[in-house]
Amino acid sequence: MHPTATTTTPPTPRPARRVLASGAVALVLAATLAGCTGGGAAAPTPSATVPTTVAPTASAAPTPSASPTPTALASAGVDFSSIDLTVPPPRPDALDAPPSKQAAAHVAEYFLLLLPYAAVTHDLDAFEKLAYADCRYCNQVITTLEEYEANDIVTDGGGIIVADVEVEERDAEFFTATITFTQAPSRETAPDGSVIDEGIGGRMSHEIDLLYDDGAWLVTSWVEAS
Repeated sequence: MHPTATTTTPPTPRPARRVLASGAVALVLAATLAGCTGGGAAAPTPSATVPTTVAPTASAAPTPSASPTPTALASAGVDFSSIDLTVPPPRPDALDAPPSKQAAAHVAEYFLLLLPYAAVTHDLDAFEKLAYADCRYCNQVITTLEEYEANDIVTDGGGIIVADVEVEERDAEFFTATITFTQAPSRETAPDGSVIDEGIGGRMSHEIDLLYDDGAWLVTSWVEAS
């Protein structure tokens, strides 16, 4: 189910940029970036703004009453062991807030953290609600994970730790969030135990465009930050 903006036309898509990696979670986060855009009218002129920064977070908090079930693979120098990717990231209050840089930062971060959760669990409900109908990247993610579910392909790893989020207000209802994060390695395994693909993970920065339309936040595009 794809919500569709009803009153505001999204801005011109950003150009596709370099593909970072392959693999299921890496595909979700990087390999489909070439199609990560929506369509629409010319983008508003960016206003001079001071970046909004969000404190570092992980892709899912461990369950307080029990030890988490880590799904991340080993990654030198970064500890993903406390991240349980079977637990959805907390829904931020910002989803119900009016448009602002702070709200856009939290919504963009939430969308990012939904991706490894969806890759591991194949639960796409929250992701679909945020995806703009014409976001080709979003649609590719949904199609890929639906195919994984149908073919019993299992994803391990791919957890995310967010280091920083900076937001540019491009007009009153359109924002670009630049997110810097570290992603754990990931692996896709077929029912027979064979490894289909692997992603190396690593530190990266991506840009997520967000539109606030008719009382709802929507993700219109996603590209690698320049």
